[in-house]
Amino acid sequence: MYEYRTVVNGILEFIDKDLLPKMSGLQKWLFGTGAGIMANKSEHLFEELKHNSLIKTLCLIEDSKVDVTCIYKELLKQAEHGAIHIEIPMLGTVTLDRSDVDKIYRYIIED
Repeated sequence: MYEYRTVVNGILEFIDKDLLPKMSGLQKWLFGTGAGIMANKSEHLFEELKHNSLIKTLCLIEDSKVDVTCIYKELLKQAEHGAIHIEIPMLGTVTLDRSDVDKIYRYIIED
C-alpha cells in the first residue's frame, strides 16, 4: 500500500518523463496544465475516490493508502490484450501499453 500522494507523484513523473516529451505545441501545454491541475486537486479527487462504491467493494483504498500492487498486477493482465487508446478531447489520442504500466508502477514504488 502506498500513500495517495506517492501515487500522484509517480503518475506526474510518468507524464513529465514519458508522455509530454512525445507531444508538442498546444497539446503539450494543455496536457501539462491538466496534469498540474489534477495534482493540485488530488486531495479532493482522492476523497471522492475513497467514497466510490466500486473502489470500496474492491478494497483498493485504506485510509490514505492505495493498493498499487494489486492494481498493477491486474493492469498487466489486461495489457497482455494489447495497447489501449484513450481519446482526450482537444488533445488527441494517448496510447498506453504494458511498458507504460511498468513505468508508472516503477515511478510510484521508487518515489
